Amino acid sequence: MTQATDTAGTKARVDEILSHGAALDARRAPWDALWDELAAVVHPRRGLTSSRSAAHTGGLPDRTRMAESFDGTAMRANRTLANGQAARITPMGARWFALRPPDELAEEPSAVAWYQKCGEVLARKLSASNFYNRAHEHYLDRGAFGTAALEVLPGKHNRGLHFRSYPIGTYSVAHDERDEVDTITRLLHLTPKQILQMFGEKDTPACVLKKLEDPAAALAPLEIRHTIRPRLKRDPRRSNARNKAYESTYILCAERHLLREEGFDEFPVAVSRWELWGDSPYGWAPSYLALPEATQANFIEQMKDTLLEISAFPRVLYPANIKGDIDFRALGLTCYDPSNGHEPREWLTNGRYDIAKDGAADKRRAIEEAFYVPLFSAISQLDRTATATEVRAIVTESRELFHPIFANLTREFQGPVLKRAFAILLRQGELPPPPPAVLGEDSLGTFIAEPSVEYTSIMALALEQTQIANFSECLGVLAPIIQTDPGALDFLNTDAIGPAFFRYKGLPEQFIRSAEEIAEIREGWAQAAEMQAAAQATGAVKNLGGAQGIQELAGLVG
Repeated sequence: MTQATDTAGTKARVDEILSHGAALDARRAPWDALWDELAAVVHPRRGLTSSRSAAHTGGLPDRTRMAESFDGTAMRANRTLANGQAARITPMGARWFALRPPDELAEEPSAVAWYQKCGEVLARKLSASNFYNRAHEHYLDRGAFGTAALEVLPGKHNRGLHFRSYPIGTYSVAHDERDEVDTITRLLHLTPKQILQMFGEKDTPACVLKKLEDPAAALAPLEIRHTIRPRLKRDPRRSNARNKAYESTYILCAERHLLREEGFDEFPVAVSRWELWGDSPYGWAPSYLALPEATQANFIEQMKDTLLEISAFPRVLYPANIKGDIDFRALGLTCYDPSNGHEPREWLTNGRYDIAKDGAADKRRAIEEAFYVPLFSAISQLDRTATATEVRAIVTESRELFHPIFANLTREFQGPVLKRAFAILLRQGELPPPPPAVLGEDSLGTFIAEPSVEYTSIMALALEQTQIANFSECLGVLAPIIQTDPGALDFLNTDAIGPAFFRYKGLPEQFIRSAEEIAEIREGWAQAAEMQAAAQATGAVKNLGGAQGIQELAGLVG
């Protein structure tokens, strides 16, 4: 962290950062109206209108959205999709990933074991943090808006991990030439007290400290621009904040004052898109596909409610001469003269509720299909201990549709989160001491390569259908051959299969013996077999008796 100074260079840089942020906000502006429309039918508490209302009413949401909502199918469908991903792709109670060494170290036993142990530590740290709560929020945003952002930070006192989700519409992003988001800027609204708590008295400007003396001004939020982007000019040989790969700046907008500048070795925010939308850095969501049906379903439900009200409280046509004399109360009595040939009667109450009900059902099915509700509803019927084979049998028909979605999720969310968390824990000294095999050297000094990630949740296995996931099926095909030819499996490397299964399922590394321990055990077996053979030979000699017995035994062996 570096202290801000009010130099001419700093002011020019502040102006450039603010201009850059404003330009990114302007590019995002056309999306705001669409996100607000989607929020109204899919995720009301995340809408821009709701967020602004909450900011100005002390946290109370905008209740007009719910008053205008008559059908909650899209809201429930998006929650089912989020719940399904949380339970079957990143389940808190089961291992859903394993860390592996990079390809060049894949055959090095000490590297394999070390990365596996690091994965076990990382899994424990994720469970101890707020990751699973924030991941569920991330899934809700991805399904509703197509874009979601989750920041990965060190925990309190630089121990463990902490995760922060950014509400849609509060941040703007840009991506690099590979379509990977590498820039994010957002506007924070903090009270003077919060600014003091966040930046400390040393870095809080006097104008903000002065506001703390006025009770009304102390509660008025101030706008702060936070920007994280690649640092284009730096000395990678130096590790201070001004030479990190990514710069992070906080600017008090009204005063154009640089509150803090810090840096990151990795981009700290995982910005994932449901699907890419052309050249835009923002994503396409299933809610876009469901929006027409959701809007129509909302209208049909409103009309159905109207039909129900008319049935319960029908319109009445009555003669003008008894106007005001009709008793509309339950069991009410109304007197009229039938000689005039007219009597009060229901009027225009024959609406077709059944047609409206069927139409609404059709719309709901279309909405649920857009959010993969049939897929996750079918999986939810299984026991939590269901195998990947059982899940794969259900997802077979949906595999082609959901597979690219899962690929984007691993590439833009799970992978970046796990690798960033690995780097944080490594710097904190929370991981086991690395063996010499994983240490590399380059012009900048010693480094440890980031791990590759293997996804082992039952949904990942069902979708990916990897070689290990299909191993039992291969054995099933070979079973008839094995019965007639026991040597048919001689091609299998059983020393590799067992540890691979254990590691693939995310079991602790201490369950697996090292190559040296296995060699020692086998040497003991060999010695025991030799001793047993010698003992058997000695017993045979005694039974046959003396030299004649030895000669006969030799003849048998020959």
